[in-house]
Amino acid sequence: MNFSKGTISRDGQELVLTKNEMIIFQLLLSNREKIVSRDEIMTDLWDNDEFVNDNALTVNISRLRGKLADLGYDDAIETRKKQGYRLV
Repeated sequence: MNFSKGTISRDGQELVLTKNEMIIFQLLLSNREKIVSRDEIMTDLWDNDEFVNDNALTVNISRLRGKLADLGYDDAIETRKKQGYRLV
């Protein structure tokens, strides 16, 4: 993980993360193996308590999962129903 470049890499393959993907990944990484609630992630992403379309978070998580899978980290983000997500 290269936070200054906004990239993740493995075995010479490097992928660029969007701003939101970086925020999500950093939050999950700093709470590794702990469940991070959707509300907590949304607050970090949009920096306020206003309602944001819940689907926006789902899309960002899905894109991040896809990029991690492209690097061989399949199933790196676990969904905990009605609880949140965790990095495994």
